[in-house]
Amino acid sequence: MSAPPLEGRVAVVTGALGLLGRRHCAALARAGATVAATDLDPAGCVALADELAATHGRPAVAHAADVSVPGSVRALAGAVLDRLGRVDVLVNNAAVNEKVEDPGTGAPLGFEDYPLEEWERSLRVNVTGTFLCCQAFGAEMAGAGRGSIVDIASTYGIVAPDQSLYRRPDGTRAFFKSAAY
Repeated sequence: MSAPPLEGRVAVVTGALGLLGRRHCAALARAGATVAATDLDPAGCVALADELAATHGRPAVAHAADVSVPGSVRALAGAVLDRLGRVDVLVNNAAVNEKVEDPGTGAPLGFEDYPLEEWERSLRVNVTGTFLCCQAFGAEMAGAGRGSIVDIASTYGIVAPDQSLYRRPDGTRAFFKSAAY
């Protein structure tokens, strides 16, 4: 029987606690990788790493980080390298995909009323966070002469959000997909 394809490899997954992040972590662990799970919640990262190790019989580590903060990303890269000695795969999965509501009524806000602060937060996490992680981990990969970076994106990176997808049968909207997303 051959070894799993990622046996001996180290994979870092940002946004590991999200719906897709958990699945990316599990798939990498099944493929034989040691997974470094990172997200904002330290306890959640530890619980996920413990779950991965127990389920897949592979080591997994946790390190909380905010991908939108350069020092936090540098600390993440340093911790992964100190603990695991290498990085072979980076999965940039962290993203902000918030539904934004009117604080007074709770009604979903459309593009015209989308708060600038939410727009900037989305860009910091979804774009700058990917950039910062690529810098930190890509430099290590380039120095080692190997590695893969996988950037997770939405179809909305290619086309504008189709707001009609979020209409209920009665015509009301559950939420508006953010223009920043």
